[in-house]
Amino acid sequence: MMTPRQVFEDSFRMAELLMHVYRLLENEGLKTDGDLVVSLRGVLACEPEEQMQLIVNTVFLGCIRENANVPGAHLKPQSLQNLLRQAVVSGCTAYETYLTAVLQKNIFSVIELKQHDFFPEAKDVNDYFSGLSLSIKDSFRLLNNSERSVFLGQKIVSYVQSKNVGSVNGLATIGLLLGLDNPWLQLGGHLQRDTEQVKKMVGEALKRRNMIVHKSDRLLEGDNLEKQPIAFAWTQQAVDTIKHVCLGFDELVSARMVEHRGELAARQQENTHV
Repeated sequence: MMTPRQVFEDSFRMAELLMHVYRLLENEGLKTDGDLVVSLRGVLACEPEEQMQLIVNTVFLGCIRENANVPGAHLKPQSLQNLLRQAVVSGCTAYETYLTAVLQKNIFSVIELKQHDFFPEAKDVNDYFSGLSLSIKDSFRLLNNSERSVFLGQKIVSYVQSKNVGSVNGLATIGLLLGLDNPWLQLGGHLQRDTEQVKKMVGEALKRRNMIVHKSDRLLEGDNLEKQPIAFAWTQQAVDTIKHVCLGFDELVSARMVEHRGELAARQQENTHV
């Protein structure tokens, strides 16, 4: 079974791949003639009339032959920016997927350890779960000590999966449920970065993801319906921040769960001696 970290890394790989592809295809105009084109025609044994397009930058030399049927317009900077947009989407999706996975992996142990005191008192958490309800049948199931933690944990995970954890508060909510005090503050210290700056970058990435997915990255206000420009450097910063946030958060949760398991083992040992 995959760990939450492995789930994140597997999901996040698409964002990294899109960044690499963009870097390879980045160009200031395709070359269709010149000495380099003539030389490659000889290497590839092309017919003299075959159209060739070369991508040349500081890290990559690529040749697009005529039968590839790739219009040059698809490789213009404005078109290639779509790769950056999809990298943002993939990174944010990996963030959401990870938060759900780490909750599902660990919530049962937290409930078993803390029992009635497991649910945080934080207002944001209470507001997030304001729509969660239990039926009479559910209430009777909670009377069964042997299945209480599993049932309640599944109820919480299902609720989270039906809602959106793709927000800055989503990480805080999951962290509090898993026993971390002030998750963002701890994470900022763990990463040795300014907490508010990290939160701001994650928030901007998630907001941009929503713009890309729901509005094709267009403001849709006024007369200008063009896509917003997006830069490689900003995208790299956003994607890298999401990566560091999720990996750092996973280290904090893993350490906290070791403490939880130690406390639970100590309690169980005490009960056997009673």
